Amino acid sequence: MTQGELEKLALKTGNLFSELEIRIMSDVAGRIKDAGFSTASSDWQIRRLEELGKAESEIKDWVQETLQKSDEEMEHIFSDEVYEQYYQHSRAYKASGVKMLPFKENTPLIRLTEAVKSQLSGEYKNIAGSMGFAIRGPDGRIQASPLMTFYRSTLDNAVLDIQSGGFDYGTVLKRTVSRMTNSGLRWIDYDSGVHSRVDVAARRAVMTGFRQVQGKINEQVAADLGTNTYEVSYHVGARPSHQPWQGRVWTMEQLQSVCGLGTVTGLHGANCYHDYSPFIPGVSTRTYTDDQLQEMLDEENTPKDYYGKSYTTYEALQEQRKMERNMRATRQQVKLLQAGSADEKDVILKKAKYQGQLQKYADFSKAMHLPEQKQRITQDGLRGRFTPTKTEQKRLEESEKNDKIKAGIKQAGMRGEITLNPSIPDVSKLSFDDAHVNKERNHGVTELEAKSYIQNALFSTTKWNGAFTNYYSDKGAAFVNNENNSIRTAFKREQYDDAAEAAMEVLKHGGA
Repeated sequence: MTQGELEKLALKTGNLFSELEIRIMSDVAGRIKDAGFSTASSDWQIRRLEELGKAESEIKDWVQETLQKSDEEMEHIFSDEVYEQYYQHSRAYKASGVKMLPFKENTPLIRLTEAVKSQLSGEYKNIAGSMGFAIRGPDGRIQASPLMTFYRSTLDNAVLDIQSGGFDYGTVLKRTVSRMTNSGLRWIDYDSGVHSRVDVAARRAVMTGFRQVQGKINEQVAADLGTNTYEVSYHVGARPSHQPWQGRVWTMEQLQSVCGLGTVTGLHGANCYHDYSPFIPGVSTRTYTDDQLQEMLDEENTPKDYYGKSYTTYEALQEQRKMERNMRATRQQVKLLQAGSADEKDVILKKAKYQGQLQKYADFSKAMHLPEQKQRITQDGLRGRFTPTKTEQKRLEESEKNDKIKAGIKQAGMRGEITLNPSIPDVSKLSFDDAHVNKERNHGVTELEAKSYIQNALFSTTKWNGAFTNYYSDKGAAFVNNENNSIRTAFKREQYDDAAEAAMEVLKHGGA
């Protein structure tokens, strides 16, 4: 099987666990939203046990659903795929004049297949039963947190942070989403401390099991055809330690001693996509000659430059994988922010980030003469649009422009929360404090003029936790007491202080 075929083999199983991952993380984001941040923290404490109980029950159901589907996929792999692997050697049997034992009569292979299936089913249960998140602690160390422990602490901390007034909802949601996606849902070996993302662990389990059966088939075919010799496959971007022996012919003893068959780091080991096929000296023909292999390796190991850094083909492929992982994390962040009803701007910014990542990925792949493998990016099973629409892009540009203007106004010396093109209150319901405006302050502003300043305001500043809103127009300003709906004071443009005049200049020049 080619590298692509092997990856495709385990793709669906990995996707099942990816879907479980995003399902759980979306539930966390959704429950943060629904925790009732408009209500008192005491309300959360009353509802807490009930909500967490519901969450744990739902997660158990999702896990069982995932395990059932993964077992079904395993049945497919170890029936159809193994069957196909077995009979792909039929031509070699025919050419050698050796009768091939029908698959259904191959008792040792069937027994091995059943044993591997049982083993895999147990591994799936182990993965599901040992899930959690790997979070960096205050000391910088990575700490494994069991799933429900993480779940409970995340919700509790979110409610506490928001109810205390220390953080706004958007900040808490973004922080939680970042923590979850940076870690990803993981399978954790609590004895050894080893952990990996659940989809990776599931794919690795499938690959390991399939390799066991595949190796058994290869070795049986070799024995039936009377050979102890095998050709190891070749693939682009093999790790440096595998390059010397790929594409060449070896005895079984050499497969073990030279190629490391049976070891974690060798042939058929972890993340190894090489295979070994029976080779009959004098009859079989090698796929590549030694000269062809050397020419291909020389090409692969000649570094190519990208923005001041050099990459061999192997190094470039590793960088591609890193880019793909980062893009999958960004896609998750988009979905989770949407699940938590995040501010539209935050979602659009993530989409824009993803768009930039896609472009960099395309540029890098082209520079390294590598094909883009976008199916690796989208193997997370997520649906929807992850790049900004033209409308969203326009809104983002406007928002960034407005942020620049507000920063300029703030720098000019204006205090309070700044709002551009503010919502205009119903001025007919506002009273006018003429005594303060004109008799005490001598501003010479009529009630009609003051209300026109509000109606034509270019920006406003809100102070004292929303108690006062000051409206600024190009003709003058009016300050409104929101607690008693009165215009407390108002003054004309020529009475603007230096900060207000500077703010108007910022508006005039678009933030400059």
